[in-house]
Amino acid sequence: MTQVTFPSNPEPPAIPTLNEERFIRLAEVLATCGKSRSSVYEGIKDGTFPAPVKLKGRSSAWLKSEILYWMQACVAARHLVTVAKQAPPMQTVGATGSNRRAKRQPA
Repeated sequence: MTQVTFPSNPEPPAIPTLNEERFIRLAEVLATCGKSRSSVYEGIKDGTFPAPVKLKGRSSAWLKSEILYWMQACVAARHLVTVAKQAPPMQTVGATGSNRRAKRQPA
């Protein structure tokens, strides 16, 4: 079995240049991120998903870079949760410097 290791500090996403940046419509947003239409609009309402840009009249589209950045943020958040689950539990230390409970002496 091959073990995969992730970098402790993932590199920030590359910002596309103007030549690489483009608007994408809802169908491509759904195909890119794998969410349903209703969950995209629910995420926009909650502020957890990028909002579209109003183009003209009733037309709107998303910036491709914002959708890709949102996806990378989801992956980064998953790695943080995975690392937190793998970390050993912290031990509390009492005033005496020991983390063991003192045994009661018989009266």
